[in-house]
Amino acid sequence: MTSSKPSVGFAGLGAMGGGMATNLVKNGFSVTGFDVYQPLVDKFVDAGGKAAKTPKEAATGVDFFVSMVANAQQNADLLLEGEDCVSKGLGKNKTFILCSTTPPTFLHELRKRLDEEAGRPDIKLLDCPVSGGTLRAADGTLSIFESGPEADLDEAKDVLNTMSGNLYRMGGISNGTKTKTIHQLLAATNIITASEAMGLAATVGLNTQEVADYVKKSDGDSFMFSNRAPHMIKNDWHPYSALAIILKDTYIVTDTARATLGPQAFSAPLANTAHYTYLQGVQAGMLKDDDAKLVQLYLPASQGDLVSKMATADVKMQSSHQVSKDTIVDLLCGIHLAASVEGMAFCKHLGGIDRKVMHEIISKAAGWNAMFTKCIPGMLEKDSWSLADCAQATEVGKKLAEAVEKCRKINYPCPMAAAALQQFSFATLRDKELTSLSRNDR
Repeated sequence: MTSSKPSVGFAGLGAMGGGMATNLVKNGFSVTGFDVYQPLVDKFVDAGGKAAKTPKEAATGVDFFVSMVANAQQNADLLLEGEDCVSKGLGKNKTFILCSTTPPTFLHELRKRLDEEAGRPDIKLLDCPVSGGTLRAADGTLSIFESGPEADLDEAKDVLNTMSGNLYRMGGISNGTKTKTIHQLLAATNIITASEAMGLAATVGLNTQEVADYVKKSDGDSFMFSNRAPHMIKNDWHPYSALAIILKDTYIVTDTARATLGPQAFSAPLANTAHYTYLQGVQAGMLKDDDAKLVQLYLPASQGDLVSKMATADVKMQSSHQVSKDTIVDLLCGIHLAASVEGMAFCKHLGGIDRKVMHEIISKAAGWNAMFTKCIPGMLEKDSWSLADCAQATEVGKKLAEAVEKCRKINYPCPMAAAALQQFSFATLRDKELTSLSRNDR
């Protein structure tokens, strides 16, 4: 029986792309998949998909082509380079849906190259980056940030709805990648912060399982903490999400922040600190490992499994070196709040994305943290994104300062906490200046 659903070509059958393509098959779509790594293609065929030997073959005769290859260069090559590229096979007026994370400027470059170099202005280009991880990819509940011409998005709704649990229409092309870039600032800072916190708990000898359970019920929680901490406790470094992935995204975040000079430049201290810490992980040989393994950067070289070992430590020890479960929460809360405000300031800086919509997106996606939910709603109306404008910042900053001081006394590295504390200090100076100006006006 022939399916009434549109046919789909798909490239990039890795951890997330394979789940997305297989989910489409399960929902009745005819999907032809391509990947440079044959075992991934074989796995997809076993799940009911069809195999293609080239991108052109995967694109021939389909209504939509979805790309989940790794980066901008791979997408450009996939679509435009050589006789076996997608644009050589995709039919007239058909649609290319780019779901990979790429820089916002790339979509405009790709559109221009399609029109001028490939002579294919008829190909409809949609910018639809995804977020949510491998499990959500497999069950079709990803967050997808769709952007492009309205009519073309409407035409692709069956495919996009099947892959998503939350589908956000963000406006014109590149707004989808802007949204993902903002989101990844939060995701990136949350990932390394989880390592910093669990490394501290293990270093002072707290029961790491107890600490993780405590954090998950506190204002220190985040999607990334709840997802990554179990990997650390199990000493499981299988690349569920390899360091290479989030490193690529932090390059996009920091490069986008630095894309303009002078008064239009954007300072992203938390994102930059996360990026440089990821590079330390690369130097330590962790590029292909799960990003949770970054916790080993914070531990003695001979004790890389310390978080796992401390999962059976004495649960009655409430504090060590004055560091308690509450100290861990205070450290997480301070970093998360500073990063949350930075992310929303970045959103305003990039332009084109409504901050209330961005708040809703992050609240439901992998970049979520509890401080974002607690503090950002109260800042939306004023739309001024500084810790000086956050009602909770004074108390959170005070507790973060105490946590950083405890780290200093035991020579524990806490780059994310230190970077966050600097932002609270700058906000305090600004607050004092505003108070002084207000008094002088009287």
